Amino acid sequence: MNKRTTYFIFAMIFLTAIFLVYFIKGPSTSYVKGTFYDQPSIKGDKISLSYDFLSDKKLVFVDIGLKDRTSNLNFAGRAIPLSLYRDGEYVPLMAVLTTSGKVVVALRVCEPCGSFSFHIEESKYIVCDSCGTRWDIETLSGVSGGCVNYPPPRLEGSLSGNSVEINLSALGLQLTR
Repeated sequence: MNKRTTYFIFAMIFLTAIFLVYFIKGPSTSYVKGTFYDQPSIKGDKISLSYDFLSDKKLVFVDIGLKDRTSNLNFAGRAIPLSLYRDGEYVPLMAVLTTSGKVVVALRVCEPCGSFSFHIEESKYIVCDSCGTRWDIETLSGVSGGCVNYPPPRLEGSLSGNSVEINLSALGLQLTR
């Protein structure tokens, strides 16, 4: 057997081993997709969702209907393009349960790229599904990517019994069922 054939055989064995490890054990980084929560409770300017659901899923998306269609939402010195999401009839929210047990709630938007979809990577990053920008899961401070200066705008959220309550009064919107 010549050297070239020996290298080829070792390379094939190595690639096969990597392939088997990847598909048997899964990828080396954890990946959590967002799951929609369809039955939030709405009381005035506050909504609530099940803490157990958040604890199980880790990343929860909630769409709250608006009484009046809104093209832009001015919040925290930013113009959030709601017209790009479901024709401005809903406000997209997300709740995250971090590895430290903290609940982080925010508007579910990556403004510059216009995305409303995210996932969790390696249990420590919120990642935009469109542009790949990463933010720290605990603080929402930018880590890498093109939109690091535009994290999902944080909202006031708290635990109340077995519910996560999200206060939307700062948005100045009228909600509907």
